[in-house]
Amino acid sequence: MKYSKIRSKLTRWFQYYFVFSKAALLISALVFGHSLVEHAVVDVLMSYIRDTWEDVHLHVAAAAVSTYEVTSTIVVVLLAHASDAYFGHFKMILITTKTYIIGLVLLCITGTKIWLLVVALVLISVGTAGKEPPLKEFLVDQLRRHEQSLDGNNEFRVQARTEVWWLYWWCLGSITATFAFPDVDWPNTFKIVMVVMFVAYWLFRFGESLPYCQSPTSEENQTGKQEASASPLSLAYRVLKAAIMKRHLHYPDASNFFKNDSGELILLPNIPFFRWLDKAAIVDPFSLSPEEQEKQGKLCSVAQVKEIKYLLKMVPMWATFLVYGLVEATGSTFFVEQTSNLSSPITNSFVNIVIAFNAVKSLTSFIVPYLYELLIQRRWSDGRQKQGGLLVRIGVGMVSSIICCCAAWQVEARRLNMVDRDGVKDDPDVTIHMSILWLVPQFCLLGFMEGLAEDGLVDFFCDLVADSMKSYARPFTNCILSIGKLVNIACVFVFRDWFRDNVNDSHLDRYYLMLTILSFANLCLYCFVSHEYMGGEEDATANNKPHAILEDGDQVFGTVSDPSIGSLSTTHSSVRQTIRCLSAPQSSVQTTWNRPLRSSKSLETYGDV
Repeated sequence: MKYSKIRSKLTRWFQYYFVFSKAALLISALVFGHSLVEHAVVDVLMSYIRDTWEDVHLHVAAAAVSTYEVTSTIVVVLLAHASDAYFGHFKMILITTKTYIIGLVLLCITGTKIWLLVVALVLISVGTAGKEPPLKEFLVDQLRRHEQSLDGNNEFRVQARTEVWWLYWWCLGSITATFAFPDVDWPNTFKIVMVVMFVAYWLFRFGESLPYCQSPTSEENQTGKQEASASPLSLAYRVLKAAIMKRHLHYPDASNFFKNDSGELILLPNIPFFRWLDKAAIVDPFSLSPEEQEKQGKLCSVAQVKEIKYLLKMVPMWATFLVYGLVEATGSTFFVEQTSNLSSPITNSFVNIVIAFNAVKSLTSFIVPYLYELLIQRRWSDGRQKQGGLLVRIGVGMVSSIICCCAAWQVEARRLNMVDRDGVKDDPDVTIHMSILWLVPQFCLLGFMEGLAEDGLVDFFCDLVADSMKSYARPFTNCILSIGKLVNIACVFVFRDWFRDNVNDSHLDRYYLMLTILSFANLCLYCFVSHEYMGGEEDATANNKPHAILEDGDQVFGTVSDPSIGSLSTTHSSVRQTIRCLSAPQSSVQTTWNRPLRSSKSLETYGDV
């Protein structure tokens, strides 16, 4: 009886998270290919540059890798915008995958030509942009279409299946990269991953039943009647343009706002510094009709302005991730270089050791969020408690970054002592008597950071902004982290005396100590910012609560336009009467909040599901 219950639970769990779909299966080939290339090539660029160009100094190689990562994140945002506004997910996946393959071909024939390496890395950065959001959003479309074909409409199940499906193939690519290249040289490694991406590309094309040629830009967007822009970048430009053009106007009453269904006097979130954006929704009575103003880009709806204001509300939180990005950039550069002359009980291949460490980091970053959700996050309900749980999760990730830097500092100090004792300071190719396993904690802590702080920031972003912007959570997060990586480039040149020709002659321990201090200061800043997020929303909306009364005369106060509150709160025990809002007498009060959604469009069809 006991085993039958366990088997029944496992069966229900499996049926909930796993589903067979031909389209999703063929898409997974590209997910596997992206994972293999990222772990076998992209994550070990530092090693490749140092092995191929031995005369390149340590700080120059680190700056080159950080520059590639920054370029890649910027390209991701630009191509995500192009995918939403012009091409669509399917066409963007085809374009980026072709570019990826061309970049890998150039990497195979690069040799010692630096200019060819630069071109190859630019093309590879374009290729990686096809991973997320285009490929992941396309996978969501196919699983959603499969759900609808079975007469289901469970969006939570679709998202859960997408995450599990993505996680499985991504981990499979990571494991393959770890064990498939034990003693393979660089040219053959590039050839193998190039062939894998080529096969994955044609498997993806094989699943195409009809070419997807419909532009994601709807007719409403083409005529200017755009309720929610297809791209956050387009919407931000539209709102900023309209607000600047109407900067001379005075703040009106609620009736002068365009499409102000909730009758707000101050558009939420109430951020004094950004209140001037509200002017983008003011109808100019001395100009053209509201419809003509909207067509010319001079007028935006209240919903559009609020979308941008909620996006800008992320700025203080993003500011706390600059130092975090600096630590993450160190993990992909100097942490890799630390492994170059340590003894390994498993393999003598330096590249394979680096791939294995990055696989451990990726595995940790996948497992930790799941355990956090299972053991901690579910104890908090929706609303402010959920937001508080996300802030705690990010804070734990920040603490992990401090411990990571501290561990790296102590390990590097020990390694330098061993180098001085063995007298191999000028010979970085000599293996010292120190186990490579000393580096396991700092790589695991990198995974903890990514799984808690970075993924927590993504979830916090999705919890705060409108639904139409949620697919940009990962690209925007990576862009903020790329600013920290730019700081890493500046640091390696400012503190050039700490970085010499090789890792044995450098003082990475001093750099790690500086990162430890900066991370602790950043944690203090984060505590202040998170406290403001928890206490600021209530104060910000206090002056914007419409006064409502019941038909029997009892007075209530509620925030009908605050997305963080699910329904209008009242002091009346049994409310059956219609609620009338005095600040907006012409419109009915909505007791539940629905964020503005992306313009409706058909799902991108692909394959036979």
